[in-house]
Amino acid sequence: MSNNNHAEEKIEQTFLELLSKKPISEITIKEITEKSGLNRNTFYYHYKNIPDVLENIIHKMVDEILDSHPSEYYSLEDCFVSAISIAKQNKEIINNIYHSSSRAIFERHLWHICEYSVASFISSFPEYIINNTPDEIVVIRDLFKFECFGFAIDWINRGMPDDVTEKIKLLTFRANSLVVGRQ
Repeated sequence: MSNNNHAEEKIEQTFLELLSKKPISEITIKEITEKSGLNRNTFYYHYKNIPDVLENIIHKMVDEILDSHPSEYYSLEDCFVSAISIAKQNKEIINNIYHSSSRAIFERHLWHICEYSVASFISSFPEYIINNTPDEIVVIRDLFKFECFGFAIDWINRGMPDDVTEKIKLLTFRANSLVVGRQ
């Protein structure tokens, strides 16, 4: 690993440690550099500012999430449960990002995960099984993308409670019914 990658990882790791304890608005570049043992020039070599660090971290996390999951989901429920599990492991970090001025960064990447998940779910069915026209599939895909995103935002706003299984089952039952007319 090069020194550049090592410094970048130290900055990101330190930022995440701080973010798990306090809001972004209370984290300073000075605090990141002191805690990581790096100087300000090194920070600015890799990043423009704190939102830039956040953007890079979230981008990497999304790439890891998408790379670690199959390109096809035979159950939208599996996709949701997987995403919820990852979110629960990073609950404080997500809350501190979501309730900050950097919320738009988080929402943009959440939107991307929702798009990918729904598209993967729908494309996992052979065309002969789908009981809808291509235009209807586009509408159904968009509907569930919006529902997934809204579901995730609502869940975060409610404090990310552990018991979301029943809502996920209802949402995914509806998805299966619309896409292939099955239960």
